[in-house]
Amino acid sequence: MSQLSMFDALDMAITPSVPVSDLTAARALPAVVSVPARKVRGQTRQAFIDEFRQTATYLRRSEVFRDFVTLAASELDLVRIHTPESRARCSQIIARYKASDIDRMHTLFSLMVAALSEAHQDFLGSVYMELELGADEMGQYFTPHSVSSLLAQLAAGDLLAQLKSCPFISLQEPTSGAGGMVIAFAEIMLQAGLNPATQLLVTTIDIDPLAADMTFVQLSLLGIPATVNTGNTLTLQMNLTRHTPVWFFNDLQERIRSHERIQAMRAFMSRLC
Repeated sequence: MSQLSMFDALDMAITPSVPVSDLTAARALPAVVSVPARKVRGQTRQAFIDEFRQTATYLRRSEVFRDFVTLAASELDLVRIHTPESRARCSQIIARYKASDIDRMHTLFSLMVAALSEAHQDFLGSVYMELELGADEMGQYFTPHSVSSLLAQLAAGDLLAQLKSCPFISLQEPTSGAGGMVIAFAEIMLQAGLNPATQLLVTTIDIDPLAADMTFVQLSLLGIPATVNTGNTLTLQMNLTRHTPVWFFNDLQERIRSHERIQAMRAFMSRLC
């Protein structure tokens, strides 16, 4: 079974927000996913939890959650999606599951995208905590969205002030968890009439591969430009670096270089005056 078969069922359900010619890229964009009409805000979350509890009951819940997040992250990594290493890793994971449970994975992915389209939220982190998976996985716990929102509000003034001298806000998150703080700040930007997709530049680090994958998946689906690192903040040793899809679509690297050139020119001119 190939890697791309994991989410083939979503091809007709996902509508890209910008035109692209490549189907793989289209799959990775922030999306509108068809879910039953009865699914409204709050019900989508419960539907995800109910579906997850019925998925691969012959495996530990923490294993199923990790596999789901790993597969989702692999699908959204535009740089590595077709590499032999990525295909082999995903095929190895999928081989552990019955066909019916792969179908449930399709549904879980659809529900996750739907939940994130309903609201900016740390969906995966909150579900992880509700399912009480922290006891199984390194004692990992994720900050509630309400607390992340409060902390983001406290830091918002200084961060938003960056726009006075720079076309985008640089946000560093050295212990990202599932990306909750970044998501909360992006929500504040939206409320202020700003666009995180073009005015926010995020760099995150987490030593736990699961947490880094959760950050990558959620920031990718929310259309937030980010460099997501798996590694040690203290030693600065990074094992994996990924960019969310919108990073490439908005050509963030060139925007950064242009800004640096402008700043260098301004500094040079100021010395002449």
